Amino acid sequence: MELKDYQLRALHALRTFLDQAAIRPHEQAYAAACAIGEPGAYAAAYRPLSGLPDVPYCCLRLPTGGGKTLLGAYAVGIARDTYLARRFPVVLWLVTSSAIADQTLGALKKPTHPYRRALEASFGGAVRVYGIDERRQLRPQDVADAATVIVATVQSFRVNNVADRNVYRDDEELEPHFAALPAGVDLAGHEEGPRRGKPIASFANLLKLHRPLVIVDEAHNFTSTLSGETFGRLGPAAVVEFTATPVRSNVIVSATAAEIKSADMIKLPIHLSQHGSWQAAIVHAVDNRAWLEGIAAKDGGGIRPIALYQAMPAREGAEATVDVVRQHLIEDCRIPEDRIAVATGNQRELDGIDLFDPACTIEHVITVDALKEGWDCSFAYVFCSLASIRSGGAVEQLLGRVLRMPFATRRSSEELNRAYAHVSERNFFEAAEGLKDRLTQMGFDERTALEAIVEQPESFDWTEDQSLFTQPELPVLRVQERPDQSDWTPEMVAATRIADDGEGGVAITFDTTAPDQVLREVAAAVATPEIAPTAAVEAFIVQRAAALSPAEQGEVLTLPRLAIERDGQFEIVFPETLVDVGGWDLRQVDTSLPGFALTDRPDTFEMDVDGDQVIYSRIDAAAELALDDATDWDVAALSRWLDRTTRQRDVAQPVFLEYCRRVVEGVTERILLPQLVRGKYALRRAIVARVAQLRNEAGARGVQILMDDIAPVLALGDNGFSFSKAGYDPRTPYSGPWRPRKHLFSQVGDLKHGGEEWMAAVAIDDHPAVRFWVRNVDRTAWSYALPTSTDLFYPDFVAELTDGRKLIVEYKGADRTDNADSREKRNIGARLQEVSGGSVLFLWAELDRGGGVARQIDAVIDR
Repeated sequence: MELKDYQLRALHALRTFLDQAAIRPHEQAYAAACAIGEPGAYAAAYRPLSGLPDVPYCCLRLPTGGGKTLLGAYAVGIARDTYLARRFPVVLWLVTSSAIADQTLGALKKPTHPYRRALEASFGGAVRVYGIDERRQLRPQDVADAATVIVATVQSFRVNNVADRNVYRDDEELEPHFAALPAGVDLAGHEEGPRRGKPIASFANLLKLHRPLVIVDEAHNFTSTLSGETFGRLGPAAVVEFTATPVRSNVIVSATAAEIKSADMIKLPIHLSQHGSWQAAIVHAVDNRAWLEGIAAKDGGGIRPIALYQAMPAREGAEATVDVVRQHLIEDCRIPEDRIAVATGNQRELDGIDLFDPACTIEHVITVDALKEGWDCSFAYVFCSLASIRSGGAVEQLLGRVLRMPFATRRSSEELNRAYAHVSERNFFEAAEGLKDRLTQMGFDERTALEAIVEQPESFDWTEDQSLFTQPELPVLRVQERPDQSDWTPEMVAATRIADDGEGGVAITFDTTAPDQVLREVAAAVATPEIAPTAAVEAFIVQRAAALSPAEQGEVLTLPRLAIERDGQFEIVFPETLVDVGGWDLRQVDTSLPGFALTDRPDTFEMDVDGDQVIYSRIDAAAELALDDATDWDVAALSRWLDRTTRQRDVAQPVFLEYCRRVVEGVTERILLPQLVRGKYALRRAIVARVAQLRNEAGARGVQILMDDIAPVLALGDNGFSFSKAGYDPRTPYSGPWRPRKHLFSQVGDLKHGGEEWMAAVAIDDHPAVRFWVRNVDRTAWSYALPTSTDLFYPDFVAELTDGRKLIVEYKGADRTDNADSREKRNIGARLQEVSGGSVLFLWAELDRGGGVARQIDAVIDR
């Protein structure tokens, strides 16, 4: 499975954190990881685990649907290659419930599942997966010759009295693991009896003996339950959390809902319909699914839309229980019985059924809490909640199932890129409030959650030629009593129409052209304990602003990229291109490792390719040496291990293997092979640093060649880059009082009010020569970039001028304008302007140079 860009960024941040944690204080490792993962508002000061300051601890935040479990599987190999320094680590994978444990366990055990393949990729297939109930099957050799993953619930370890849990009890089946322990091992021991002082042969002690990597799924659920004391009993080597809503974690990466959507992982927006009864909600959900089925049949993607019904729990007073909903579908909606399945704790009619099988007939699934039943299928498009959507819990999990995009591929039919929700709330305002709350609990920021809510008329009578993109409207608000308007402002009165609704209540209609603040004031004034229109009004304001933006009105800002001719074809210039142009070839490079040496201490290796020293403890080294002697390492074996654990994306495997062999041969001329094998993780780190150094040198040569010896051209049309209403990810939207007039999108990303870049943005927005502009947020799917020798360069602002020329602006503070990185970026920008013949202008702007940013824009335009 090919990983998405945000997933690659997340794994890169994790690799950086664990790699740096091996050689630097964890606070510095955290800062280095955040620079890559860009956690935004979730970034904070590093906080170690209570009582375990030496254990690296980080969190990856991904909204629901972002692939947390898949990244958890990749994290195991990354941890092994960076921090754990063990050939085959032990992993404790903690989840929230037994049902999720079973689901995760089944996926990790299934040979063809992407999670299993991700695990095996780093270990050559040498992986064993166990459930917590299978722990007694573990044998010492099993742990020695394969990566071992144990899936368990946190409840298995979370107790005040350890005697209450089997994992802490003495178990004779586990005694072989403790047969030959070195003296002084820190394990829980017997406190009395003939074995007093000897280690307890418990599963918890077994884990502590091997210092496991701990993967925590949905970590926000464990905030008050996984204490430092609990972790201390397990002795983790590192703890990596995955969650949509972190509470008190060291977040190193945060993916936005916009990133997940751009990667075609989720369906958005959600078309929300409110119905007065549960019967009406079901009828319209059935019609909704049938309408989608007709569209899917013409789409050609093999999708069979499924409706998912959340019935009420069977208790006194509940109307729409599972049995009632099923009967209603059969008798009133005329749905054949073979197209309905019930998935609850007692009725597991989906067990053994592949919902993706073209021969499967299931179109309607009734459940109460899908997570507890382990139900999951991305064919679910229609969510029908017969309980209150404001209750949370199960609703969030069910919505998460409906949001997942089939095959993670955008469909040509726009209707199939969206989700649909039918709820039996009393009015749309309550439904919108509940849906907004549910989405924020799933990891959406509040603005994105509001953007995702689109009202769908109660009567489902759309035609095939009717557009899904409609102007936002506010529904009529119905209340029991006429609001007191005595203290309303004239603007508030003018923004509302109030009349009797003919049913003993009052109908309030909003003027959709009223200013934002007036609508907010009216919403607050008419709110009652039963009805809160705030979320619906805020959603309208957000969507109205988007509809008024130049992008939503059809404006597109297209920028050229650099291309060069190679082998008779034009190729977009990326950093990899510059490396190739610079003569990147590991077959021709010097294979020495400057600075890599064995120190006087036998278990310490020194590596100063980038100025670091790597130290491995004697206990770990001795354990590795025992394995090394047993497997009879030689130069070829060590070279293969280095090749296998040091992936190089731009080097053919035979070439890199030969490079590793030549490096090992050279190093063994001064370090004995057995000692080198003990320090193979230090050697691996030295090779990674050296190869990166050589690659950067080749990239720098490539940039110089691009400047002097080859003539790049502009890549336009489909090879250019366009900003349009197809997407823009502000990541951290500007929230200050300033309202730009010319920004292409309704939101402006990554601006701090009053900061230097904000002042530059104001100058650009005010400039008479600027038609419209974009704050270019870096490292998103919708970002414009130019290549450098080592990375991509994301200019701060891009604009189209009134005369049709394009303007690219990189803003720098005075302290950042004259270093190697800045000089290279300026050269690349100048080269783009040069080859454009003046159709593209590049400005390196500085706050205090040339009379401010506005004057600097004047100068580059008139040049």
